[in-house]
Amino acid sequence: MKSPVIGLTNKGDGITEAMSMTERIGIESGLDKKSVLHLRLLAEELSGMLRGIAGEVAADYWLESDGTDFELNLKSEVRITSEMRSQFIDASTERKNDAARGFMGKIRVMIASFLITTKEVMPYALMNSAAGIPTGGPAGDGGMLWSMTGYRDEIRLRMEDGSSAAEAWDELEKSIVANIADDVKVGIVGNNVEITVFKSF
Repeated sequence: MKSPVIGLTNKGDGITEAMSMTERIGIESGLDKKSVLHLRLLAEELSGMLRGIAGEVAADYWLESDGTDFELNLKSEVRITSEMRSQFIDASTERKNDAARGFMGKIRVMIASFLITTKEVMPYALMNSAAGIPTGGPAGDGGMLWSMTGYRDEIRLRMEDGSSAAEAWDELEKSIVANIADDVKVGIVGNNVEITVFKSF
């Protein structure tokens, strides 16, 4: 079942409606109170991807469910402005910007870095995964596909190899999404960005 699509903005429009719809669908699917809360937390974290981004950003939010299996989706056409470009380059090099805070912040900056030209994000791209930077692979058509499970496996391998990936692992351990979701996938083709959070109860 696919829910209605709700428009969200980084100014907070549509958030209340999206959260209410998420809770309602969870209840209608037979989830207990704790599971409904977890579903809402994932929705809050996903919609929070829009926060802290300079300029005007809008996205579509919807759920797809099959019994107690859920996919939370956020899709946006992102046009990088000069204001956003400056913000994300600062975030990727200094990692002090609000946009880069926490695990979901790193994903936000990763998305922006892919949308900005290679030359501008080179300092970001050269940062290793020990700094907690997600890395994505090609998705064809010049796009990119990234998954949390793949990232987690890569961090685990680097820790086993003796490289310092402790900060990245610590960030995962503290992340609400990383602790609750089964997986998170990010797909980028052109200016279109789609983030999907997977959770089975």
